[in-house]
Amino acid sequence: MPVPFLDLKIQYRQIREEIEKELAEVLETCNYVLGPKVAAFEDRFAGIAGTRHCIAVSSGTAAVHLMIWASDLPSGSGIIVPPNTFTASAEGIVLAGHIPVFVDVERSTLNLSPQRVEELLRSASAGGRPLDPKTGAEIRGILAVDLYGQPAALPELERIAREYDLVLFEDACQAHDASRDGRPAGSFGDAAAFSFYPGKNLGAFGEGGAVTTDSDELAARVRSLRDHGSREKYYYEFIGHNYRMTAFQGAVLGVKVKYITTWNDRRIAAAGLYRELLDGLPLTLPVEAGDVRHVYHLYAVHTPERDELQKHLGELNIASGLHYPLPLHVQKAYSHLGYGKGDFPISEWNSSCNITLPMFPDITKEQQETVAEGLKAFFAGR
Repeated sequence: MPVPFLDLKIQYRQIREEIEKELAEVLETCNYVLGPKVAAFEDRFAGIAGTRHCIAVSSGTAAVHLMIWASDLPSGSGIIVPPNTFTASAEGIVLAGHIPVFVDVERSTLNLSPQRVEELLRSASAGGRPLDPKTGAEIRGILAVDLYGQPAALPELERIAREYDLVLFEDACQAHDASRDGRPAGSFGDAAAFSFYPGKNLGAFGEGGAVTTDSDELAARVRSLRDHGSREKYYYEFIGHNYRMTAFQGAVLGVKVKYITTWNDRRIAAAGLYRELLDGLPLTLPVEAGDVRHVYHLYAVHTPERDELQKHLGELNIASGLHYPLPLHVQKAYSHLGYGKGDFPISEWNSSCNITLPMFPDITKEQQETVAEGLKAFFAGR
């Protein structure tokens, strides 16, 4: 039985009539950019994120860039970020005029390690404000990533941010409707970024993103910066950007957001079944650390034989992914920062050993059993 990595067609068929009705209304009104569909989605998603404000934008990358840009940190500030994430996390820091300061992750969750963050800040603060030992930049922020759908240790990072007078950002692009200690992803720190790329747990029919925050001031700046620095048409307070969400994406997300909790519940159930089916295999399985709602945007397992395993699964028509095969600190784009292989061993281990298995709300028991049989056959032959 072929098993796809993700099947968006099943989801679309379930909500097709609702989607088409909403899109038809956009076509009838000819209100194609922002407008009431986007505003209605913003209100609904703010409730899911547990924040006063949700500002919809054109992509997750735009959301990361905007929340950092709108925070108005001194140019060239250092912002701590993990290396094992999609490039948009660090890219948003650079686009906002700042410098990524890489810090390794926890082995169990693969999220930013508060212990290592604190060790860096303590060792780098001897003369006052902490300075990045690589670039000399003053460290003024932390960007934690909720990798694979599990919120990072954000309460602990909030404590550290307060102690060192840092801004805390949350990259929740993989964690829609997730939570930690009863608090929703998107509600931690000063602001959070979400992506609605089609393959996300809550995906648009194209690109989309959002910034969530409780800060009235930050929200106002994000709204202005997404629209060329304007709060009133043709009057510009800042040099901004065109990061507006289209009404079509607002309409699609306005339908899909009603189902996100149900869809995530199914992902969580599928993760539970994978744990049962894969028990006893020489694989490192995902770990849920603390009081979390891990929404399993990706189901990542680890083995040193990752490449051979992926080839084997491909021969069985079982799709899989690599998230992410090369950590950012050794990517050419970030080579100017001065990092090298061996600097962040856990992130490097993750990149060399992870393989992500098929995971989507409508994955069937039979499909998961097929995946498990393929994995068992591989290890039986070793």
